[in-house]
Amino acid sequence: MDAEKGITLLEVLLLLLILGLVAAAAIPSFVYSGETRVSECRSNIALLNAEIGHYAAQSGGGPPATMADLAKFIEADKERFPNGVPRCPYGRPYDYDPAGGCILAHRH
Repeated sequence: MDAEKGITLLEVLLLLLILGLVAAAAIPSFVYSGETRVSECRSNIALLNAEIGHYAAQSGGGPPATMADLAKFIEADKERFPNGVPRCPYGRPYDYDPAGGCILAHRH
């Protein structure tokens, strides 16, 4: 007599257990990846605002007149900024407020 071929309840439960373990390992990386990018964006804004203060100290005056002036200043410092001006991880440009002399925070 040939045993009938099919899937047993034990095999189904084992498959569900394996899928659950894979999901438990993969889901947190998707959830926290957005938080990491937001944190990176905030750090970049703080770094750029610090550079505005550095610009003012080096130039003996106020903040740069435009974002382009700040970008030239940052790009000239290859030691501290080997990759040039920090970019938003979401691809959005940073907004510079010349009147306030700071980079404005933005939402994602």
